[in-house]
Amino acid sequence: MTKLEGSGPGTVVKIYLWTVLFNTGIALFLTWIGFGGGLGVNFALSQCIGLSICTSVLALFIWLRPQRIPARTMTVAAAILLGSLLGLAAGQVLVGDVLDPAEPGQVAQIIGLGIVFGSIISYFFYSRERIFAAESRLQEEQIKRLFQEKKALESNLKWLQAQVEPHFLFNTLSQVLSLLDQEPARARAMLEDFIDYLRSSLFLMRQEWITIEQEVELVRAYLNLFKVRMGPRLEYALDLDERLKEHKVPPLFVQPLVENAIKHGLEPKIEGGYVRVGLARRKDKLQIVVEDNGLGLQEDQGKGTGLSTIMERIGSIYGDQGRLLLEANQPCGLRALIELPAEE
Repeated sequence: MTKLEGSGPGTVVKIYLWTVLFNTGIALFLTWIGFGGGLGVNFALSQCIGLSICTSVLALFIWLRPQRIPARTMTVAAAILLGSLLGLAAGQVLVGDVLDPAEPGQVAQIIGLGIVFGSIISYFFYSRERIFAAESRLQEEQIKRLFQEKKALESNLKWLQAQVEPHFLFNTLSQVLSLLDQEPARARAMLEDFIDYLRSSLFLMRQEWITIEQEVELVRAYLNLFKVRMGPRLEYALDLDERLKEHKVPPLFVQPLVENAIKHGLEPKIEGGYVRVGLARRKDKLQIVVEDNGLGLQEDQGKGTGLSTIMERIGSIYGDQGRLLLEANQPCGLRALIELPAEE
């Protein structure tokens, strides 16, 4: 009984129920060995003494609140002795005078049995409380460890997301600068679109989760920026399954793939090309496809900041349930596929 002072009513009720069960077993045992005045008398005395001991232990622990083991042991011993005397007196009142005056040692025998069985019951509850305390500590440690892992994961995801945002911002600004000398009007238009894009999307970039519809709008705004620069050399299509609009995903999962397709596949290609973004559900998976008809997979393309960051974010958030695949598109270009677990 290590935490009786903090136990709730439910715990106390369970202790009394277990005590009644033990008392019944003791009465059956004493009757079986021929001790006492029969099953009825033994049952009444066992319940009186056992419940009295239980009440004494609970009362003394709540009143004295001993902390050290010696103090606890002395408290239990005193409670068992007190409970045995009070229980015997209560039993006498309940079932009448069952003590034989010719046997002066009978009182000592009954009290001795009360002490023995009371000690057994007390040790049983003490062991259960220690096991419960150990399980509680283990559960608290597990919760603490999971909380620490969650905080570490959140910090890691924030760091990874911070790697994506400057990557996108600096690339866009460098593209504006490259247009300033030769095509200032287009550079100005692109910068204005870029400001509008930041104003509408920066808040979403900072969120932990956004809807697929919001992610698609971010991608649409991003593609419109490049449409200003590349003109007719860039064509794009956004195919979104309408049933997935409210599906939640981390922000900036699709935009780095689109950026990769333009930067490595379409911009270096003289005639440009197209990029298609498709989002659909296949059984229990959400599939995000970004494909282009550009120059195809380059030798060091999979090592870029954008793609490596996406791979790390997928692993951090979804573990083995998510993946990113890069493969050749037909007849030319690159096809990037993200598979994530779909919401029910």
